[in-house]
Order: sequence, then structure tokens, then C-alpha cells
Amino acid sequence: MKKLHDDEIQVRIATIPGWEHVGDMLVRTWQFASGRRGLDFTNQAWAVADRLKHYPEIVLSYRTVRIEVNSRDEGGLTDRDFQLASELNALPDDR
Repeated sequence: MKKLHDDEIQVRIATIPGWEHVGDMLVRTWQFASGRRGLDFTNQAWAVADRLKHYPEIVLSYRTVRIEVNSRDEGGLTDRDFQLASELNALPDDR
């Protein structure tokens, strides 16, 4: 999978609400009403990543979940990162 150029990234980021382009990553933070809900969301996010075999950095801090996505092997962002971000956006996030 090839690394995307900055102009491609700028076009594609508009298709995944809530995500930011930070350095060579896509980053999004969710805030939940409880630690239990944050943990449930984290587990659902991991299941998506496991199905896609594309693993992000996930930080759970009580009610806050931060996910950082990139393709380490390509040294930046690829189609896989945008696919993962899009599928994570589709998860229920009833906060």
C-alpha cells in the first residue's frame, strides 16, 4: 500500500468527521459519560482493528479515548488508515 501525498490526505480528511491530521497520523478523541462506556468503545474499536489487521494506538483514560492511526510500515498515511478511521466513526458512541 502506498503512502498518500499531503494533497490526497487533505481531500480525504474531509470524509471522516472528527479526525485531525497531526504529523503523520490521523487522530481523534472521544469523551464518554463513564469509564465503562469508554472501555466498551475501546473494545469495539479493537475488534474493528483486529478484523482489518491494522492496529492503531489507543489510549483510554477514564472517560476519554484517543486513537492515533498511521501505517508505520509505510511511514505515513495510506488508504488503510482512512478505512479504519471511517469504520471507527461508524461505531456507536452513545456518550
